[in-house]
Amino acid sequence: MIPVTILTGFLGAGKTTVLQKILAGEHYGDSAVLINEFGEVGIDQQLVRPISPNVVLLDSGCLCCQIRGELKDALADLLHRRATGSVPPFRQIIIETTGLAEPTPIIATLQADPQLSHQLAAERTVTVVDAVNGEHMAESGQRVWLHQAAAADLILISKADLAPQAAAALAERLHRMLPGTPVLPLGLSSPLPDFNALPATRHAAPPYRTTHQHGSVQSLALEIEDTIDWIAFGVWLSALLHAHGNALLRVKGILHIGESYPVLINAVQHMVYPPQHLNQLHEAPPHSQLVLIADGLDPAAIERSFRRWVLHSDTA
Repeated sequence: MIPVTILTGFLGAGKTTVLQKILAGEHYGDSAVLINEFGEVGIDQQLVRPISPNVVLLDSGCLCCQIRGELKDALADLLHRRATGSVPPFRQIIIETTGLAEPTPIIATLQADPQLSHQLAAERTVTVVDAVNGEHMAESGQRVWLHQAAAADLILISKADLAPQAAAALAERLHRMLPGTPVLPLGLSSPLPDFNALPATRHAAPPYRTTHQHGSVQSLALEIEDTIDWIAFGVWLSALLHAHGNALLRVKGILHIGESYPVLINAVQHMVYPPQHLNQLHEAPPHSQLVLIADGLDPAAIERSFRRWVLHSDTA
């Protein structure tokens, strides 16, 4: 399975800067980067060898592919070229979304298409937020901005060197709003972190029970000492997503289900990643941890439902 990193961020957030660092970075020479427009990322100054009208090979060894039409077709064509040897082999793919797009449709494309789902795995979503305008975007409750942030496995705060105080305030807000999601500042001269050196999956949250409200978006973080009934949890989560999938922006957690190792669960709106059994190589919390981030849903009602149907308790 080839891991796929989804790079997203609102208009003007700084995705172009991140893409430039990716295309020039030593950690990404064996990557295929799918972007919307070549011209926006300034690859003209790099040595380029055209492979096809939509694919070029950079001096760094990174494949740069222009998305025209459906993402599914672009990915299928890229995989075919890799299989036939018409492009150099690559071991990861990075997909940049448009500024007004949410990552969920990309995850759906990777999981739902039979051809792609057997070759590609959505590894992580990286969201770029703007230190200069991020507080305003958060205060205004911009829906796409909030959904992009909630979907993130890692948040990069761009332009952090231009507005360090604003970047620090934004990081604090994001930590409260998105428990357990790593937030890293990124300046113009800052090196881009090696995504491969970061864990593909992350702990759900620090060990606490808390709620945090930001406009209509509210987060609920729970630590559960009881063993989780895996079947009951699956039925409950399926029913919750069926009823409120569009409003339930994110569900992530590490669950102790009575087996040797806990299970990692991860969902973005309606899309549920395949559960993963953690092993001794992963540092897991001693108790189950669960984080839910919802837009317009009462976290207390979600918790009552969870305790009743999963923990078989009528008290919240």
